[in-house]
Amino acid sequence: MPHPPSLSDWIAQALASERLNAQSLIATLLGDSIAPFGGHFWLKSLIRLAEPLGLNERLVRTSVFRLTQDGWLRANRQGRRSEYQLTPEGFSRFEQAHSRIYSATPEDWDGQWTLLVMQAGSEAAPARLQMRRELAWEGFTALGPGVLAHPAPRRDAVAGILHRLGLRDQVFVLTAQEIAPLRGRSLREFASQAWPLEQLARDYQAFVLRFAPLLAGLDRLRSREQAVPAGPALLARTLLIHAFRRVQLRDPQLPPALLPKAWPGAQAYALSAALYRGLHPAANAHVLALLEAESGFVPPLTPYFFQRFGGLLDAACPPWEKP
Repeated sequence: MPHPPSLSDWIAQALASERLNAQSLIATLLGDSIAPFGGHFWLKSLIRLAEPLGLNERLVRTSVFRLTQDGWLRANRQGRRSEYQLTPEGFSRFEQAHSRIYSATPEDWDGQWTLLVMQAGSEAAPARLQMRRELAWEGFTALGPGVLAHPAPRRDAVAGILHRLGLRDQVFVLTAQEIAPLRGRSLREFASQAWPLEQLARDYQAFVLRFAPLLAGLDRLRSREQAVPAGPALLARTLLIHAFRRVQLRDPQLPPALLPKAWPGAQAYALSAALYRGLHPAANAHVLALLEAESGFVPPLTPYFFQRFGGLLDAACPPWEKP
């Protein structure tokens, strides 16, 4: 059996095998590494964080400019230096993604479906189109014109979308349940046709094949009682979350009762959780060092960070006091 790759070898191979989108990668760094430290950073710190990922200064500046234009960041120039802060909207967007990326799909389901019914004839209004896009991101599927459905949605997220778009008085939110004596095809069969689960399963399987060797490499370091190097730990964690979120955010988060048996999404989540727990102490130390090099003071990690992937064990926390 071949030896697992070293952390550096795995990172080099991962970076060489894929061309990464700069703005998407910067968003990953902001949400995964910088937001938990308060969301404030100097541009030079971000440039240094992104450089080992193959992003040069021009790409970082362009990405930050676009995120600022889109309302994610607020800029403050001090002489020749630029500092940035996540805006409330930026924090809100990362918080929405947080529960999707770092939380497991609930196992229990009461059989209830949530239906959103829109008034006929107004589906093409701009706010309605935006609502459909955002609800699709939340995993809803269209059952017909003006009717969207999900078996176990995040109801606070749905309420927030309707409120923000001013549609609370124009959309009926209902619950429904299957009438068993009238059952035709199974709900699992219905789900496989209503959502692109086959492609999603293939993407999860590819993710597991790609990142399983990284876990083997970490286990090898642990068995030899060798420390995980800080810089490579951050690179590996960033690549992990960047790849996982690209699959996970397309997952409708269906209950297990509606998914194919041996659903690979559960394996991908467990693998991500194990890797994150092994990488986060060293990765956080590296982020903190680079942020402190420019600002001199960085707030402690926010408590919600330690809720990721079901809770990060105290024994695996960075060498500073947990907030």
